[in-house]
Amino acid sequence: MGLINWIFDIYQHSQIDKAKDEAAAARAEIARVRTSGGGVDSARLERALEELALATKTVQRLMVEKGVCSSDEFSRKLREVDREDGREDGRAPIL
Repeated sequence: MGLINWIFDIYQHSQIDKAKDEAAAARAEIARVRTSGGGVDSARLERALEELALATKTVQRLMVEKGVCSSDEFSRKLREVDREDGREDGRAPIL
């Protein structure tokens, strides 16, 4: 394996670790939208969804602006991922 591949591999692993940390933070945020009685705090849930929507739009825009993919490619992949659960409904199950 060449030096460039080795460096890229390390970078990829750091990105994976970062994504795992962000997923853990998201799970913690989900736990915070619950009330002490087990119900859902709708204001906190709405804020969390708005933050998620903002992050998603930002990632999509960055990918297009940096030439990682076109808007059409992103949309096609989004629909492909959407169908993975057997339904094209604009939603994905929370893991």
